[in-house]
Amino acid sequence: MNHEDLLKFAVIAGKTILENGGETYRSEDTIERMLNNKVERVETFVTPTGIFASIENNGKIETTITRVKQRDSDLNKVALVNDLSRRFSKESLDTLDFSKYTDELIKIRSKGKYSYLLRVFFAGVAAASSGMLLGSTIRDFIPTFITATMLQCIVTYFEGLRLSTFIINIIGGAFAALLGLAFSHFAIGTLNGIIIGSIVTLLPGVAITNAVRDAIWGDLVSAVSRGVEAGMSAISIAAGVGFVLNIWYVIGGKL
Repeated sequence: MNHEDLLKFAVIAGKTILENGGETYRSEDTIERMLNNKVERVETFVTPTGIFASIENNGKIETTITRVKQRDSDLNKVALVNDLSRRFSKESLDTLDFSKYTDELIKIRSKGKYSYLLRVFFAGVAAASSGMLLGSTIRDFIPTFITATMLQCIVTYFEGLRLSTFIINIIGGAFAALLGLAFSHFAIGTLNGIIIGSIVTLLPGVAITNAVRDAIWGDLVSAVSRGVEAGMSAISIAAGVGFVLNIWYVIGGKL
């Protein structure tokens, strides 16, 4: 084991946090925490799309740059890496079992999400329940649940095709509006209630929260970029919903 391996390991840990919904300052803190007592100096600079890390030891400087292309929300992985980093930071180089931690990080990164059926079901429950909090009526609960579960199936499918989040949100918003019109046309729930509830699962809640937290922490570059990302997501959802509703209105449908 050498210092280059340590640097790469810490950066992969920070990348895992960033890829799964963690804040940029948390990724920086993880890398620095893991290396502070193992090298003379460590510097990191993290953005939502990349990690720059450098260490200095015995006058020798080593630097690595890692591109972050994939971003998702899996806070379980963030918590697991947090736990690993804190245990790793307490180890000294003399007693460190590096292979054990390497194997553990590999397992965390390869860890799957909750089962497909579980995610689809609870997406429907979350959407229908959130709709009730946002002004939907009790008769909107079932149609919102059905719309949200079908919407989650569609979103998961297109995510597997590696489509842009912007495109997926447009498709998702359009689908929610289409089913909302179908249900309301047959007097099964209200149009507004169904659409408002079902698109909750598409909203960029993690991106908005992280943008605010990064701004408070002082990471203004990350705060602005995450804020723009959240804004574009909201615009794409609205575009999908508005497109379907506009077509329905043009052909003579009642809203």
